[in-house]
Amino acid sequence: MKEAIVDILRHIAVDELAGEKIDLSQADYINQRAIINSIFRQGEYTKGQLILRLTVIDSLYSTNAAYSYFSIEEMAEKILALGTQRQARDYFYSIACLGKDNKKLFDEPYGIQKDLREGSKQMSLLSKYAYYELMQEPQRYPKGFPIYDRLAREAYPIVCRMLKLKPVERLSQTPDIEPYIKCINQLRKELFANDEMFHGFQQFDVLDAYLWRMGKFNEGNLSLLLGRDDYCQFIRNIKLDADTMGKALPSDQFNKLVLKAQAQAQSPFAKCSNEAYLSLLLQHWRMFNAHDRHPLV
Repeated sequence: MKEAIVDILRHIAVDELAGEKIDLSQADYINQRAIINSIFRQGEYTKGQLILRLTVIDSLYSTNAAYSYFSIEEMAEKILALGTQRQARDYFYSIACLGKDNKKLFDEPYGIQKDLREGSKQMSLLSKYAYYELMQEPQRYPKGFPIYDRLAREAYPIVCRMLKLKPVERLSQTPDIEPYIKCINQLRKELFANDEMFHGFQQFDVLDAYLWRMGKFNEGNLSLLLGRDDYCQFIRNIKLDADTMGKALPSDQFNKLVLKAQAQAQSPFAKCSNEAYLSLLLQHWRMFNAHDRHPLV
């Protein structure tokens, strides 16, 4: 099973993560990465630039940090308080390497609510910011930074079962960053034989991409994994388009039908531009789902 996971990690790295250009035929996720990276590569390291970066990440990833008033501005100030950009990157990387979040950036609430109660922790947004900061220097930070994500958190125990590993932590719905990284690092150490494996790619980046993709398949929600033309072709292939469905369904019901179809259909990605690669992901997801204690199909 380990070999099967490593093989799909290689496909994800080469077939998706190697691209840097914005291409509307690509998956939305890949275009989002290219857009955000372009913002990190320009402008001075100032509060205004950090607010811009955090705002774009919040918008494209729908982390909803702006639901707490002034949260993004406050986060920018706390990142700047780490010192220079190099000092900030080194601080984030020390956490990725199982160090302590001594400044409590991931633990404290940001902003305020409408009634002046304190805001909420923004572990997801802050982890994405750290992820993109370290992505700018893959040689200096070869592991990168693991994004905190619900789908990755839910995939972690499933992958542990696939690898016959005992989870190092039982992650709650709102874990702290240190236990979360400890868990994701357990998978990284098991799947990446050495620091040179997947040379040129940050290890947490490749692993995060894998966990997120399996989570998206597990939800029957593939829109971000496909370009528009491929998504339309996929929906027509599984006969869930408007011409065959008639009445529109609520999102959760529609996703359940997609989930059932992708589990049973022979060639759901036929005629998609990246049919071979998508079929490999689907085949691997079927193994992944079989190890879930509560299989979705």
